[in-house]
Amino acid sequence: MAVQLKVNGPRGEEKIIDLCDDEEQMKRITVLHLKKKIEHELRIIHDIRMVFRTQTLEESSLLSSYGIKHMSTIQTLLMLPGGHR
Repeated sequence: MAVQLKVNGPRGEEKIIDLCDDEEQMKRITVLHLKKKIEHELRIIHDIRMVFRTQTLEESSLLSSYGIKHMSTIQTLLMLPGGHR
């Protein structure tokens, strides 16, 4: 069974992304891999931050370390340049 995730994009769009073929593969997938897939699928050219439940996802971590499973929902936020000095 394919593993899919629900993604809420930064512009309000909702998309289901096919991530991998099974739960065993899921255990080895990093946040960075998911980030690149989301940026490609949603045609995002800016850097994004991803959140699962209340946790910001770190690129070097495994998705499984956050308890992310088939049909979990990932929130995305655009990281725009600028801010306080």
